[in-house]
Amino acid sequence: MAEVNRSDDLFGDLPDALVRDLLHQTSPVAETIRQHIQQARAQHDELRQRAKNAGIIERKADLDVPREPSVVGIDGSYQIHRLTALDLCAAAAVAVEGTVKEARRHWPEPHYRLWVGGTPHQGQPANVLKGVMVSMEIELASESPHDLVLLDGSFASLIIAINQGVSQLGQASASLAEPLRTRWHAERLFDRLLSLLQDQRTVAVPKFTSRNELASCLTLPESWSFDGKTLATLILEPGEYTTPLPLSEPPSPYHLPEPADNEKLNMAMQALRVVYFRPYGWAAAVRLEISNAIASSKTRLAIVLEGIQRQLFSPAVREPYPLFLADQMVKSLGAGIKAAEQTIAQQIVGESVDVETTLLFLQNYRTESGRGDVT
Repeated sequence: MAEVNRSDDLFGDLPDALVRDLLHQTSPVAETIRQHIQQARAQHDELRQRAKNAGIIERKADLDVPREPSVVGIDGSYQIHRLTALDLCAAAAVAVEGTVKEARRHWPEPHYRLWVGGTPHQGQPANVLKGVMVSMEIELASESPHDLVLLDGSFASLIIAINQGVSQLGQASASLAEPLRTRWHAERLFDRLLSLLQDQRTVAVPKFTSRNELASCLTLPESWSFDGKTLATLILEPGEYTTPLPLSEPPSPYHLPEPADNEKLNMAMQALRVVYFRPYGWAAAVRLEISNAIASSKTRLAIVLEGIQRQLFSPAVREPYPLFLADQMVKSLGAGIKAAEQTIAQQIVGESVDVETTLLFLQNYRTESGRGDVT
């Protein structure tokens, strides 16, 4: 049998003409990207001087050296397998401990939450399922005993996901709505969320966000279309971080359904601060959303920065290591649910008197998946 070279089959499912056109268009796209990078590098000196004049550049070395903090990273994902007769839905959240040298290990094995169910085709299951996923992430964060808890995504994305999910409970099937309704009412999900927004351990680490507090602080010309991560990477030298900046205001106040206290919610969000930190020359700046309890304490801020720096130890890992591990794990949920789908089908077919119709009902015609949203 001839050996199959996977790289030769990279474009196997695409029309030849489309592939040729795609490769032909890479040159102008590369030139556009090159010009953007060149423009950014050309503005380095002026951007750094503006940041110095604004007094927003700080050095981690000027903070007290804390002990090694214990760190955990939390991420989640969801899957919807659209079968002919129903939806096979799953949501999971995973908490993974970071590397440890001196700190105490609390969770040697990953902790997780999982919900799986078959639900009728009804309403918008993705929004409710995402709400279930986020509620699991918050649950793990609340129960973590670690010095530093890292959440994948922004705090705002948690609120948006909960609002969309809880608001649509009435349109979802009973089996799908039940886990989120229970967490929202009986398990006081709002109180847990509010506690995370205000505590001195939890940090939100979005990979990307449309918010740009740095550009507003430096009053940049509109023609300089740099996002916050790009600006911070340009401005900061290794070991530097930005002074905690107020989180940019949303277009409208945050809102969650009853029994949430939206006044307290918005006050907590207004108290949040943003810090960009560049631990090494080979690492891009990391955006950290922190509570006022952290921002107002040099000791707590030092613990956060120390934890981030220790968990970014290789150019191959572009985010804090426990978040990287959690990300890899939840990405595998799709493969796990696919295997579960096949196992479920085998069990049902084995007990069916009409195999042909049963198989038709179990056909998967579309798969949807998701994580957190960009805000």
